[in-house]
Amino acid sequence: MIAKRYYTENLRIAFPVILSFAGQQLVQVMDTIMVGRLGAVELSAVSLSSAIITNITMIGLGIAMALTPLTGYHFARNEKSQCNVLFRNSLLLNIIMSAVLCGLLFAINPMLRLFGQPQSVLDALDGYYYSVTISLIPYLIFLTFKQYLEGLGNTFYSMLITLGCNVLNIFLNVGFIYGYMGLPELGVTGAGVATLISRIMMPIAFIIIIFIKKEFKPYFKRRRVAESQSHQDVDSPRQSQNLLCDFTTLRLYDLLKVGFPIAAQMTLELFSLTFMTIMMGWLGEKTLAANQIAQTMIGFSFMIANGVASASTILVSHDYGRRDINSIKNHAYSAIHLGIAVMICFALLYAFGGEFLARIFSTDKDVIAIATKLFMVVALFEIFDGTQVTALGALRGLTDVKRPMYYALICYILVEIPVGYMLGFPLGLGAIGIVGGFMAGLILAATLFLLRFRKLMRAME
Repeated sequence: MIAKRYYTENLRIAFPVILSFAGQQLVQVMDTIMVGRLGAVELSAVSLSSAIITNITMIGLGIAMALTPLTGYHFARNEKSQCNVLFRNSLLLNIIMSAVLCGLLFAINPMLRLFGQPQSVLDALDGYYYSVTISLIPYLIFLTFKQYLEGLGNTFYSMLITLGCNVLNIFLNVGFIYGYMGLPELGVTGAGVATLISRIMMPIAFIIIIFIKKEFKPYFKRRRVAESQSHQDVDSPRQSQNLLCDFTTLRLYDLLKVGFPIAAQMTLELFSLTFMTIMMGWLGEKTLAANQIAQTMIGFSFMIANGVASASTILVSHDYGRRDINSIKNHAYSAIHLGIAVMICFALLYAFGGEFLARIFSTDKDVIAIATKLFMVVALFEIFDGTQVTALGALRGLTDVKRPMYYALICYILVEIPVGYMLGFPLGLGAIGIVGGFMAGLILAATLFLLRFRKLMRAME
C-alpha cells in the first residue's frame, strides 16, 4: 500500500509543469489562429517551419533534460558544488548545441526548394523560419536554468516564467502580425519575431529571480568541488579531488551520456507520429484532417501525463541520491498510478464524447465520422500511453536511459510503423489500422519500460 504523501508530492511538483505545458500549447493555438487570418499560404508557412524546427529542437531538448536527474542526485546528497559544476557544464553544452542546431536549420532552409514545396509558401516562410531558428539560442539557455531548478525540486519559477512569457508572446503576436500598438506590421514574420523576443526574456527572467531569491545562491556560487580521479558510470557519481568548479570534459561526457539517449528516444517517438501522419495523408485530405483532430487531443492528454512523468523523474532522482529504495518505488508507482488515472478519464471522454469533440474542430460530416472512429481506438490505448510515459520518467530519474532508447527504436519504429502500415493498407483497415499500429507500439513500450524498472528495483534491493 502506497502512502498518500507520495501521490501528493508527485502532484505538487507535476502541477506547475502541466501548467507550463498548457501555456506552450496555448501559444501554438494562438499562433495558428492569428496567422490563419492572414491566409492559407501564411498558415502553411508556419506549419512547414514548425514541423522542421520542432524535430530539430527535440535534439537540444533531450540533451538539456539530462541536467535534471543528475542534479537531483547530488541535491539529495547536499552536494551543492557538484550541482553547480553540472549547471555550468550544461550551460556551455547547451549554448554550443543551440549554435549547432541553428546552423543545421539554416542549412536546411535552402533545401526545402528541392522537395516540391509551393513557391508561395517558401517565399512566405523565411522571416518566420529564421526568427524562430535564432530563438533556439535563448530558449536552450532558458532550458538549462529550468532543468537545473527542477533538479533542485523547484518547478514553480519555471511555470511562472513560461506563462508570463507566453502572455507576452501573444501580445507581441497581435502587435507584430497586424501592426497594432504602434508596432510594425510584419505579417507571418511578426509571429516569429514575437517568439524570438519572448524567448530572449525567458533566461533574463530566470537570472533576475536567481539574484533576488537567496535560497538559490548556494547552488550558483562558484567554488572548489569534489571530483574523482577515475571515470565511473553516471550511476555512481564521483567523489572529490580539488578542482575548480569549472568546465570539465568528464561532466560534459556525463551530460551527453544521459542526454543523447533521451534526445534519441524523443526523436524516434516524434518521427513515428510524423510518419503516421504521412500515412494518413495517403488516405486523403479528410482522413488527414480527422487525424489532426485526434492528434491534437492526444497531445493534450499526453501533456498532463508527461507532467506527472517529470515529477517522477525529479522525485526518483532525489530518492536515488539518498539510496532510499522504498521511496524510489513508492514515488515511481504512485506516478504511474496517477498517469493511468488521468488517461482513464481521457479514455472515457474520447469513447463517449468523441463525436462532440470532433464537432468542435470541424463541420465536415465525413471528417467528424472518421475522427469519431479514431477516438474510439485512441480510448483503448490511453492507459498504455500514460503507463509508458510515467514509467519512462522513473527510469530517467535513475539515469537509466540507454536501454529505453533501444526499446524506443523497437516500439516506435520497428513495431508502430510496420504494423500500422500492414493494418492500414494490405489488410484494408485504413485510418483505424494506422492508429492500431500506434497502439501496438505503446502497449509494447509500456510493458518493456515497466519490466525494466522492476528489474532495476530487484537489482538495487
